[in-house]
Amino acid sequence: MSLTIPMILGISSSLVAAVFETWLLGRISTETLAAYSFTFPVVGALTSLSLGLSIGLSAVLARTVGAGDQTAITRLATDGVLLMAVVMTVVTGLGMLTIKPLFTLMGAQPETLTLINAYMTIWYFGLLFLALPSIGANALRAAGDSRISGFLMVGGAVLQMILDPILILGLMGVPKLGIEGAAYAMVISRFFLCIATFYVLVNWKKIVVFKKPQLRELLASWKAILNVGLPATATNLIGPVSTAIIVSMLASYGTEAVAGFGIASRIEALSVIPLFALSASIGPFVGQNWGANKVDRANQAMMFAFGWSLLWGLFIALLFFMFKEPLVLFFEDDQDVAAYAALYLLIVPFSYGTWGVLMMASATFNALGKPLVSTSMSIIRMFFLYVPLAFIGEYFWGIAGIFGAACASNITMGIVGFTLNRRAYGPKGSQIHK
Repeated sequence: MSLTIPMILGISSSLVAAVFETWLLGRISTETLAAYSFTFPVVGALTSLSLGLSIGLSAVLARTVGAGDQTAITRLATDGVLLMAVVMTVVTGLGMLTIKPLFTLMGAQPETLTLINAYMTIWYFGLLFLALPSIGANALRAAGDSRISGFLMVGGAVLQMILDPILILGLMGVPKLGIEGAAYAMVISRFFLCIATFYVLVNWKKIVVFKKPQLRELLASWKAILNVGLPATATNLIGPVSTAIIVSMLASYGTEAVAGFGIASRIEALSVIPLFALSASIGPFVGQNWGANKVDRANQAMMFAFGWSLLWGLFIALLFFMFKEPLVLFFEDDQDVAAYAALYLLIVPFSYGTWGVLMMASATFNALGKPLVSTSMSIIRMFFLYVPLAFIGEYFWGIAGIFGAACASNITMGIVGFTLNRRAYGPKGSQIHK
């Protein structure tokens, strides 16, 4: 829990900022909220790329920390930061060139596309500042210090929440920028978060050292990080890609359906904060104990994570079942938008517990150098279950069928994830070191 609580605070603050931003944009117009919702899959995909590389560094670094090799820790952390900077610079250039064709393919209409282009053009300029703190925070967590990374995440989120109303609504003499203001708030807040993170890494913790690396060492570090990072990235990209498909399906029902899905997605993200935080912490914890050959302790942590996920998922499902209508009306008073959001929160949350089990199983496989298992589970969940079931469900039951497909795929793959974890590691973690 010492790793998880700071993560809960850090992730909570980031998602609260996102929910607050959604609420502010809903005050502008339904069209603006729909445009913002269209960006979720693309923003999620790029965030997944950053997260995947961060997971790769975290997994390798955690095992190195467990082995106690300080020189290797510094080398890996520094080379990981450089890798992230190179990748994100290339992605930014490619992203700027593909905004209009990509969102047109997703079903955005011309009026919505104009708003999307305004937002994403600014957002791409801040992608590097979004990614570097992510890998820095994972380096700190892998080294066993999640408190500082959690504090930095809270600080970045608070700054964004201060800037959002000023820039979006035009307060304190600032012009009303709408959706562009949201993008500027993200870029500015992440810029300062990036500076603070690297001050800690370089001057305080001294686990990042900016000096010219030996090419052989650099490539060895990159290979080790990418061995886990690429499958982890593929795993994390599967969600946004499938979400893009779902958004394109919802777009045929109008901007209200997309806006409703956007509201429900933000509420969902806020409600599963503890699951994301625990999955982010369970990987380094298991990796460290594996490196130290404390296999029983690692297995106990896994079983605790599975049980806690189920309890939290049940609690959230019952909460939304009772209070979904007033919750969605807080964000948007358009009855059609609210109805779509409420329908999502009626159906999908009953699968959050098993979704959490899948998160824990995936994080554990990544941490123990078995990322292909995690990737395979995500591919099956999204492309063999969720998307096909969504098309079938829409044919018979419309939008309710699309949301039901998400619920069914989460439940199925949660059971599969738990089964694979127990077969791989056994009741006492006897296979963990193999």
